[in-house]
Amino acid sequence: MTLQGFLTLVDAGLAQIVPRDIARAGASAKLCAHTFAKFSRIYLFLAGLVLGLGQIAVPWLASTWLKLDSIEPSDLEFTLRLAFVLFFFQFWNTVHLGYWNGTQEQHRSNISQVVFASLKHGGALLMLLCWSPSAKSYLIAFSAGAAIEWVCNRKLIATDLPQHPSRLTFSELYATARSTATLSLGVVLGILVSQLDKLLLPGMVSIDNYGRYAAVAGLGLAFLQFQSPVVSALYPRLAKELPVGETKSLHTLVLAVIATNILPCLIAAAAAGWLLHLWIRSPIIVSMGTLPLQLILLSIAANSAYQIFYQQILVFGDGRYVMCINACNIIVVTVFITLAAPHIGIVAGGAGWLLGACVQLIAGLIWVFVRKPRMIVAKAIN
Repeated sequence: MTLQGFLTLVDAGLAQIVPRDIARAGASAKLCAHTFAKFSRIYLFLAGLVLGLGQIAVPWLASTWLKLDSIEPSDLEFTLRLAFVLFFFQFWNTVHLGYWNGTQEQHRSNISQVVFASLKHGGALLMLLCWSPSAKSYLIAFSAGAAIEWVCNRKLIATDLPQHPSRLTFSELYATARSTATLSLGVVLGILVSQLDKLLLPGMVSIDNYGRYAAVAGLGLAFLQFQSPVVSALYPRLAKELPVGETKSLHTLVLAVIATNILPCLIAAAAAGWLLHLWIRSPIIVSMGTLPLQLILLSIAANSAYQIFYQQILVFGDGRYVMCINACNIIVVTVFITLAAPHIGIVAGGAGWLLGACVQLIAGLIWVFVRKPRMIVAKAIN
């Protein structure tokens, strides 16, 4: 789980950049096809690079990184190799979802995810029950399902883009990477912030308590998924409207975030103890995990409010500001968890999430009321 979490750093913000650029190119089928082909090449390069480096690193990961006395490293190597194969197809498939979100065909993206998630989970369940109850069975089923998903999504998009894009050059790919480098670095730092509790807590609390925290955090962070449909549907519209001064979709985003993100998180935070008892039925987890769960849910509510500002920052391409926010957050959250964990245990993880979300929210408010007006004036003068 920790390995998968850190592999998300490879995305480097592309999942947010692709829909924006596809939306802006949507008026021209040829330009849209060219943009999709360009990002598909970038995704392939990154996915292939991680797959290759991962396969080389597998022996070290199995023998050194994982501290398991009862399992031979050779028994783990095939499983780890499958994990990188799964990442290759899942990561490359992200460009297809970005294309559909950019063309405002979210229904295709949603249907694809539901169908293939059901296929992968169903296949894994059959493998576990009928063949071997092991991680190997799970990963074989998921890797095969991810490969089938990539092929089907690619064929569907090919029918939408009958025109062959003009030939891509290395200089063009490099220029795209360079133009998005600042924003990408900012997003990477933001993803790193979300992994700080997993990075720091295991060495500061007992493994039993960390396991309890991981279970509780998994429930709380599931509420982050409420943001995805709203943001995916409205971000392409914002990318078109905000640069010309239209705010209709922005107002819709505010109402949608309050109704589908902030209110559910606040209600769940109020009923956190009951939810834990209903889900796990462990008195120890209920007593230890209620406060961290409440803090995580409050942090997600604050993060949802920050999305109202963050989507505007992305549209205006202010990657330097995103980088500064997240760099500051890394320092603040790291120092806080390091100092607090010895005294308050796993509560420090939830409090770290809330502290980081509050820093983001304050920075978002400053951007909207101070930095954004200055950017608009500077653009008008130019």
